[in-house]
Amino acid sequence: MLKLFVLPHDEIAKYGQAALTYGSLTKKGIKSLVDTIKDFVPEVYGLDLGCGDGELIWQLQNFGSWEGVEISEHRVSLQTRDVVIWQGDFLKESFRPYNVLHADNLCLEDSVAEALEIKIAREFTGLYITYRTPEAIEFLKGARHLRTVPTETTWTVHPIQYWLV
Repeated sequence: MLKLFVLPHDEIAKYGQAALTYGSLTKKGIKSLVDTIKDFVPEVYGLDLGCGDGELIWQLQNFGSWEGVEISEHRVSLQTRDVVIWQGDFLKESFRPYNVLHADNLCLEDSVAEALEIKIAREFTGLYITYRTPEAIEFLKGARHLRTVPTETTWTVHPIQYWLV
């Protein structure tokens, strides 16, 4: 597994290694993401949930307006790009101002991913991009699956799900 940087032991103890693990989209993967979003959203105001150091939103800066929230203070402190990110828990953030949510949520425990999807169903309207097949019944009742796109990442080609909530 590629380690982008070493996380502080206190963060690993507080949140768990799984909650702090992530990969990235390749340039080809980012192009696929942008092309798919363009099919559904003409003007993007997006939020990257678990944005790390803001790499993805930096890559997307010419495609709409993006912000990010990251639970790891360490990752936020490593941010050196001109992007808007902050340290916080995405389960406590408001999603109402956004029309696109991106969540690379494969590393989340199922209970956290399902809590996220229930929160999205309750307070978000727009395009939800997820790396896992949503399983929360409440979420599926109000969402419409738009497309699944195999997308190149740093770890594999992975199917990304696009949902209209």
